[in-house]
Amino acid sequence: MRISKRDNGYSIWLSARDTHAWANKPGAVWPCSTLSGHRLVVMVDRNGICEAFRGGREVRDRTDVHEIEAIVADHLPKGLRHLWPVWEKSEAA
Repeated sequence: MRISKRDNGYSIWLSARDTHAWANKPGAVWPCSTLSGHRLVVMVDRNGICEAFRGGREVRDRTDVHEIEAIVADHLPKGLRHLWPVWEKSEAA
């Protein structure tokens, strides 16, 4: 996993190994994952997801958004949580 912070947001890169490990985490399995085993790049600004790419192709299917939101939230460091709508402002500090 790699994160690059920008003035108005950040980009997060997850390898195929990262997405597979996340989708198959003991006690928190995502059984119908469309991300597992695929590289994922997500660009986020203050409004949420700007762009997302799975395996080098743009994610266009809206059903994938919930999974993308969950995987980003699970990998986001505390210092950037204020830029992610899933986290409450009190948790970002």
